[in-house]
Amino acid sequence: MLTELLVQNLVIVAQARLAPGAGLTVISGETGAGKSLLLDALDLLRGGRAQAKLVGPRADHAQVTAAFQVEPAIAAAAEASCAIPAQDGQYILRRRLAASGRSQAWINDVPVTLAALGALAEILVEIRAQHEAQRLGDPARQLALLDAYAGLDGQAAAYRADHQRCLALARDLAALENGGRDSIRELDFLRFQAAEFQALSPRAGELAELERRVKQLSGSEEWRTRAASAAALLGDGERAVDRVLARLARQLGEAPDERLAEAGRACASAGELVRDAAAACADAAERLQGDPVELARVQERLDAWYGLQRKHGDGEAALLAAWAAVDERIRALEGLDGRRDALRAELGTAQAERARRGATLAKARAKGFAKLAARLVAELDGLGMPKARLVLGETALPEPGPLGTVGQEFLVATNPGLPPGRLGAVVSGGEAARLSLAFAVVLAAQELTPVLVFDEVDSGVGGRLGAAIGARLAALGRGRTVLAVTHTPQVAAAAHRHYAVRKRQGIDETTVEVDELSAERRLAELAEMLGGGSAALGQAQALVAGART
Repeated sequence: MLTELLVQNLVIVAQARLAPGAGLTVISGETGAGKSLLLDALDLLRGGRAQAKLVGPRADHAQVTAAFQVEPAIAAAAEASCAIPAQDGQYILRRRLAASGRSQAWINDVPVTLAALGALAEILVEIRAQHEAQRLGDPARQLALLDAYAGLDGQAAAYRADHQRCLALARDLAALENGGRDSIRELDFLRFQAAEFQALSPRAGELAELERRVKQLSGSEEWRTRAASAAALLGDGERAVDRVLARLARQLGEAPDERLAEAGRACASAGELVRDAAAACADAAERLQGDPVELARVQERLDAWYGLQRKHGDGEAALLAAWAAVDERIRALEGLDGRRDALRAELGTAQAERARRGATLAKARAKGFAKLAARLVAELDGLGMPKARLVLGETALPEPGPLGTVGQEFLVATNPGLPPGRLGAVVSGGEAARLSLAFAVVLAAQELTPVLVFDEVDSGVGGRLGAAIGARLAALGRGRTVLAVTHTPQVAAAAHRHYAVRKRQGIDETTVEVDELSAERRLAELAEMLGGGSAALGQAQALVAGART
């Protein structure tokens, strides 16, 4: 419960102190008197936006302090949210706003981040304003309330664990199949590379042989022509070198001059060499035959060598080393196929279990909703909405989600003849407030928040409904603090404590005063809310007496 709220220099609130304690505490005052500033103060503790304009003129900062007495169960959750233990079952939250816009926060005098302060305050305080129906329109919040009411928290937690396991296994499988290193994707690529190597099966020394053979095959026709021409020039025809040398050898061999005779003998020797050369050229001309098919085959294999070299490094040694490295890496990753199969099987089992648990949970929720809806409808009847109808909408989901395998959502029809619609879309402000109150009453046993704040939950209702709302707010206050900002005297009459907010306007300043009303002043305040006068005072006394019975 909230044992103390202290507001200092917040806009026009110079200083205000409230000590609500357990039960219903109401805050009343004329429109524009500053009641909303007290809610703003609580919102600041919940992490609300800090604005320099919230700092009043009486100091260089504004400050909000709240003290909460909490039960052990709440204390454990609170400590988990902020890592700060309660002191004697108490938490003191404080936030200071500087005129410069700087914000500071403390929990039990320990400096904390705004996020830590807000996380703790969310556990300790729930503010239910007229937009609460929008919050109730959130399927996640609806199912959380339903699970708490129907005792399905354990089943829901087990389903969420199954869902998270499925997501984790799916992520692991995706990473194994399509990730980077150490994945099936890498293994498949390595196998592709290995197939390319295997298709070529390169061997050491082959590259030089291929290059030499291509050169030979591509130039064979040209060299055959050259060899034939040389053979003809050297030894075929009357003007062949061989015949010319033979004639010279005969002619010079008959010369009387020994030197000329020696020249003739040299021509004869040269003729023998020329005949040998002519024979060699003739033989080559017959041997060197072009083979386009062989050339194409050898060139294709050489091109394959060059193609692999472009992928795996220039040179025969680099290519063969790359082949060896690919084979070695494949051997290192061979177990991935088995791991993938195991993961697929494990994921399939987990998905089947999630589907089973999700179907069971959906059925249990539908059964629990029937009971919850019956109680809510009864409450709404007492709150002036006798024709309201609640149904559980169900839709097929393309994929299981964190909330379940079936889309389930509360739908409401507040008037006969209209189809049910989403909670946040079909109700008016007054209906939204009463719907929120009905949920709070029905789920009071499950709602452990120590402080519930209702902002004009009685908006747009008359006196009879005001009394019903007041009675329900008072009932909610058993064991916790219920704060209600109200303009309805019937609601205020049900309170255990009553604070009045008054705006005082002087010549050059405006202030807000917040006073706790004594029994006598409370009757006067209720009479004012009823319109004033002696008759109103009698009505106020009757309201208070009626609220106590």
